[in-house]
Amino acid sequence: MDRQSTIRPCFDDTCQHWLDTSGDRIEAHGAGMLYSPIDNHWYWYGESAKSGSTRELEDSLWTHGVNCYSAPGIAGPWRNEGQVFRQADISIQGLEPPFIVERPKVLFNHMTRIFVMWFHLDRNLDGTGESWYQLNSVGVATSSYAAGPFVFVHAMQPDGLPSLDMSLFLDPLDRQAYLIRSVANEYNAISRLTPDYLNSAGVISEHRPVFEGMAIFRLANGTYYCITSHLTGWSPNPLSLLRAQGSSLENPLWVDMGNPTGDDSSFNSQPTFVISVTPSNGREYFIYMADNWIHAGPGELTDAAYIWLPVQFERDTVALKRLNEWDIDDPFGCSIVHADCCGLNWTESHSLCYAMQHEDLQEWLCTGREAHDCDLGLTDSNLTSTLFAADGAKSRSPTIRGTSICLQRKEHAF
Repeated sequence: MDRQSTIRPCFDDTCQHWLDTSGDRIEAHGAGMLYSPIDNHWYWYGESAKSGSTRELEDSLWTHGVNCYSAPGIAGPWRNEGQVFRQADISIQGLEPPFIVERPKVLFNHMTRIFVMWFHLDRNLDGTGESWYQLNSVGVATSSYAAGPFVFVHAMQPDGLPSLDMSLFLDPLDRQAYLIRSVANEYNAISRLTPDYLNSAGVISEHRPVFEGMAIFRLANGTYYCITSHLTGWSPNPLSLLRAQGSSLENPLWVDMGNPTGDDSSFNSQPTFVISVTPSNGREYFIYMADNWIHAGPGELTDAAYIWLPVQFERDTVALKRLNEWDIDDPFGCSIVHADCCGLNWTESHSLCYAMQHEDLQEWLCTGREAHDCDLGLTDSNLTSTLFAADGAKSRSPTIRGTSICLQRKEHAF
């Protein structure tokens, strides 16, 4: 299959739902994403469709199982690998289906060569049907293959604590795996996973107030971020961006940097995962992955859809901007910069565009070299002010359209 590059987030009921290679709607909610080193494909694991609307809570929350889709690139095309884990396969003494299976996340264990799935596991216990969230556990399942099937291993309350909304995080720098979850909706706890990823190894951090939809990611410089949401049921709310002070997840001070979307409903999204992507220009960036639970169609939960957006770093914060369409190879709209612009290579040219977008022009030098035909196609008049010079270089003003400028990249870390 040829890889695709365009992402079209589904913000409201006017959007086009995402389809798999068979033309069927993709049903993989509360998702976890995995890039498999075995076949160099992406795997998208998510909850099967709910069975009713939010107005029919008694019948709507239990989950048939975990669906899986695979693709050569993160934008697809996505092939349906089927239901790789069924809730009917859950075995808990004294309890029968139906169960709730939410937030499935899968990691590949390089030591055991096994794919390990964790998910929030819940059930109504008192027989009244008034609350489906009474088991407060996680389930663990394993497979020798990314496309499953996954075999149920056990259910537990990690570290002996009731667990609700949850996620996994694999640190890209030291490959340590972590569980982050809501403990009885009172606080968030982070635990390391055991080396085989089958159990938790003790709480190393607690955070109050409690959040859900936690999606942790880490920059190459060691900084941890977490995009998360508040507790408003299926309804969207203003996101919170948390940044950890220090270089460890052991009891860090999380600084709340506000809502990265600037929108009270966060574009009708709730976070589920953040992944790192390195396109052909070699510059790593992150993708925010979220669910639009109830605003993508008249069926509410049965019409749930997906919102994926590039994470944009702006000075000291992070922004998520509403983009009706974007390209995974050009996430910040830098295609206006020509390759080989004044002798700059493709990466440097795109880096210049990135810097201009984020008003970080002081990191660039104007060299005074003879200009070639290099139309940046900029339209923001604010960019005509001053291209800041450094190290004694001569300062010039970049001009809009039709005028060539030569620039030399200064060492820059985004």
